[in-house]
Parts: sequence; structure tokens; C-alpha cells
Amino acid sequence: MSGKIVSLREAISTIADGETVALGGHTLRRHPMAAVVEIVRQRKRDLHLLGWNSGIDVDLLVGAGCARIVETSYVGISGFGLARNYRRAAETGTIEIREHSEISALDMFRAGSMGVPFMVSSVLMGTDVPATNPRISTVASPFSNQEYTAVAAAQPDVAIIHAHSADLHGNVQLDAAHWPDNDADIFIGWAGQRTIVTVEQLVSDEQIRLSPERTILPRDAVTYVVEAPYGAFPCSCDSRYTYDLAWIGDYYDASATPESFAEFLATWIFGTPDHESFLELVGLERLLGVATRGGVL
Repeated sequence: MSGKIVSLREAISTIADGETVALGGHTLRRHPMAAVVEIVRQRKRDLHLLGWNSGIDVDLLVGAGCARIVETSYVGISGFGLARNYRRAAETGTIEIREHSEISALDMFRAGSMGVPFMVSSVLMGTDVPATNPRISTVASPFSNQEYTAVAAAQPDVAIIHAHSADLHGNVQLDAAHWPDNDADIFIGWAGQRTIVTVEQLVSDEQIRLSPERTILPRDAVTYVVEAPYGAFPCSCDSRYTYDLAWIGDYYDASATPESFAEFLATWIFGTPDHESFLELVGLERLLGVATRGGVL
């Protein structure tokens, strides 16, 4: 036993107020929602949140008062519209917004995962985005003197991603279905100074060795592993379950006002002491209803 397998409560308790926390996932896909909910339960504060294409994960943390800075390319609830908690906080100045494009957000994690100080591209040249984010500057090429955008590396205090499986040593894998769609989480996981991975299931190291090409993070890159079935709910988890649009719609309605969102938090977060009780409140019928073997996103 490596000591890397811990409870969700234990893993999240290691996050200190004010730390920088990077979250994996994409819009409604494979955000580490069980971990996000536990962050809210533990009432973490003043977090600097990093993402590359964010959704209900960041909106929930902002609405619960856990965030001080949000740095990502987008925060929305897919077809429902802009994330309401995030929008309110942005408009009232409750949080600091640091803008990115998708490419620059990925670049900060790419740089962090590679151990280089910054990444260079031309994507943001001619835009106002660099003026909104101290991580973004410009640099001249040493070969041509042409100017490019430079995005400083992100090496967050904690990176949190959700994956399909891991062994007791902390070797983390994704299922083969849609594997190429998840490069961002690999960068995020490698960039973290500490990396927490929630997984759908723990498996044997023999099982991991049967398909080593599916290993996205080896044990040396992982600090803690938490077994959390349906750990991305209500988001989807490639090849395991799709997203629950009805639940997300109820969340979106609840986020219409601070008062209605406080009621939501009281029921779904503070009214459930752990991930297991949260799933009990969701209900077995609903969980089975989103399960799939067809790789639906």
C-alpha cells in the first residue's frame, strides 16, 4: 500500500484557504464534481481557481463563496446559458476575473506540465485579453524579432481531475473511448504541485499493466487517489455515464438568485455529509438512467 488511497474528506482537507486549485474537465464533461462538492462542504475560502473550459464546477464554487480569483476561458452551463453565480460575482466585483482564450488556458497548463516558464503563441495578438491577465505578456522571437504572446506556466498548489480507474500505487487511467479528447487533464494533472485524482473505480496493478497505453498519470505524478463512483455527476464521464440535463437544469434554476441558491446548497451540499449520501439523495434510478455503454458524452 502506497498511502495514496484516501477518503474524499481527507484529500480535500489538505487544501488550504487561499491556495491555487486547478480543475479538470470540459464544459459538461468529467469535471471532478465530487471533489468540488466536498470543497464547498469544507467551506474553503479565497481559492484561485484555474480551468481551461469551465462550467458547473466553477459556478458552484463561486456561488458558495469559495473563490477569490477565477482564471479560465469560459464559465457556462452549456445550452442553459451563462453561469449565473459566476456572472453575478463578476458584475459585482466579488471575484477577480483573469481572462483566457482556450488556447492560452491550455498553454499555461502545458508549460506547467513541461516545467518551462512560459509558452508562446500568436493567438492573442491584437486582442485585449492580455490586459486582463497578469499571466499573459508579449515576447520577441530571438530568431526573427517578431512579437508573440507569452503565457506564464501554471503550477497550481493543487490539481484535481476525475478519471476512470487507478491502482493502489496511484497509476491513473482513462477508458479507451474518447481517450484523445482528454489531453487537457493530462497537462493539468502533471502541472499540479499536488495532484488529487478521483476515479470511478480502483483496480489491480495487474489490470493497469494490461493496457499501459491508457495510463495518463503515473504514480510519481499523483499525490492522492479517491475512489468516487459517479464522481463527475451531474457531468458526464466518457463511456461510463452521460450528463443529467434535468438535474443541471434544476441547478441552473436554483442559481437564479442568491436566496434560491442558498436553499440548493442547504439541501444538496450541506445536507449531505459525504459523497455517498449525495448519491443516495440523487437516487439509484436516476444514476442508472444516465449510465451508458455506448461512450455517450
